[in-house]
Amino acid sequence: MPDPTIIGPQDAQLLLQASVTKTSSFNSVSVDLGAGFAPAGGGKPVQAVVTYSAADFTTGDETYSFKLQDSADNSSFTDRSAAVAASVSAAAPSGSVVVGGFLQQRYVRLVATLGGTTPSITYAAYLQPNTLA
Repeated sequence: MPDPTIIGPQDAQLLLQASVTKTSSFNSVSVDLGAGFAPAGGGKPVQAVVTYSAADFTTGDETYSFKLQDSADNSSFTDRSAAVAASVSAAAPSGSVVVGGFLQQRYVRLVATLGGTTPSITYAAYLQPNTLA
């Protein structure tokens, strides 16, 4: 379900989430960036491109947001996205959002937070280097 309008690589080894439909909050399986991943300073700038469709806004109170987390041990995760998570709006029930962040640890995952009466969304996500940060 990659979006052809997104510029940048979509590497199968950086697939955060294969196409899936969810009706409640969900953490993706983590991606291992390797034992040697140890960026200096504030971390490695990255972005997750989340391509979504069929976002349900039937009752009008549904919400969908995405953020990145990382971990040194693949167990305890820390938020690494911007202060405000990327959100899907009722004006665009299908499309793409970009979730930026600075990774500092070896393992990374995508967190989808769904809320409201009848949330349902289909999405897929890839991690990409963020060359603009």
